[in-house]
Amino acid sequence: MRRCLPVFAALGALLPALAVAPAAAQEIRLQAATIAPPDNLWSKVGDRYAERVAERTDGKVVIDMSYSGSLGNAGETIEALQFGTVDIVIQEVGQLDSYDPLAGLGVYPYLVRDIDHFRALFADGGVGEEFYDEIEERAGFKLIGAGFRGPREMASRREIKTPDDLAGLKMRVPNQQTYRATWDLLGASPTPMPSLEVYTALQQGIIDAAENPLEAHLRSKYHEAVSYVIMTDHVNPYYTFIFDSANFRALPEDVQAILIEEGKAAMEWGTEQILEALPGYETTLKENGVTIVQPDREAFRAKLEPLKAQYPADMQEWIERFQAVGQ
Repeated sequence: MRRCLPVFAALGALLPALAVAPAAAQEIRLQAATIAPPDNLWSKVGDRYAERVAERTDGKVVIDMSYSGSLGNAGETIEALQFGTVDIVIQEVGQLDSYDPLAGLGVYPYLVRDIDHFRALFADGGVGEEFYDEIEERAGFKLIGAGFRGPREMASRREIKTPDDLAGLKMRVPNQQTYRATWDLLGASPTPMPSLEVYTALQQGIIDAAENPLEAHLRSKYHEAVSYVIMTDHVNPYYTFIFDSANFRALPEDVQAILIEEGKAAMEWGTEQILEALPGYETTLKENGVTIVQPDREAFRAKLEPLKAQYPADMQEWIERFQAVGQ
């Protein structure tokens, strides 16, 4: 392409009405969206991605970051990918389950056992990459990178030690089938709600509890509304960069390669940052008056064992493939 630039320039001088700059010389602007505020770690992951992509392309590819849900909630921004008004969404894989149920395995309970299991899953050529490829084929979304968020825990108005304690508890869940099925089986009353509405709902008593990684508990100030954090560790979720597959594949191949390489690197950096920060999150919650409860996790796992049978055979096979890694 570089060797062709003088030819294009000469043509442009002779035929200005027909002159078109080669794709590699044109600036490509991509709009990225996150519901996290600018100072949040996952916003910084997006910033890092944008910086590295700009460096690698000599400023030819610009990623504009939008924070704090200013372009819509998670579901709205994912929908906007298909219309091209948003190009990249930083969000959990499970948010795509309304497009294909397979994506719901991104938040299947106790499927990702710990950080070592997570790393094995998303090693180059691992089951995680095959999972991403399958989602792209089924749902039309290109997923790049996997950023470990830390386990999801409960923020609750009351102490919870076993699943029996969940009876009658109104539990906010993301509007995803896997979350609804999980908490319904555990005995709570799952209440789908956008994350940006949770703080007010907890304050007003519309819901009794919510679940999220500790980083999100602090970011959303749940501790101002409820007094307990129940360390259920029921999901080890992960963020990714979500693109519309057709729009991504329409980009120049060299740009695609850079977006993939730097996206993986940015999410790996986010994983390292969250692992360093996790112990401090629990300390900060205690300093803010929260009571940390260690429940009977084995009882939670046992209560959720029948969940697998609710899924079709192909998804059960994927569950088994995830579980087999590292065994």
